Amino acid sequence: MPSATGSFAKAGPTITVRIHGVFPELGQNFEVLIDTGYTGFLSMPITKAFPLGLLLFGTTSLVLADGSTSNRLTAYGMVELGSESQNGVIVLETGSDELLVGIEFLSAFKKRLIVCPTSGVVELIDAPPPSSTP
Repeated sequence: MPSATGSFAKAGPTITVRIHGVFPELGQNFEVLIDTGYTGFLSMPITKAFPLGLLLFGTTSLVLADGSTSNRLTAYGMVELGSESQNGVIVLETGSDELLVGIEFLSAFKKRLIVCPTSGVVELIDAPPPSSTP
């Protein structure tokens, strides 16, 4: 059974998550783009992060699609996907208004992504445990 159902927008597959920092009551729901080319957990605009009470975590250096590197502030926060939640490092962006989740997000929640663009359906389903066959 899928743990989350989303939609296929013009930009790609999207789902809704809830994000908050140390105070859960400050949490907000966001539609996020699932970007399988992004290896991180979550990336969001710094202006949307401030009201959530995220804890500043430090900085990180990102390698961008064109091969260049860029430094970003990071924060630590909680992301809820349905009834499941995971803590993670959130990259704070100054030049974007998009929220992205990446491969680390799928791994943390132990999910697989299924996309059917013709019907507009996106599902995150539980990933089976690794096999122990030799």
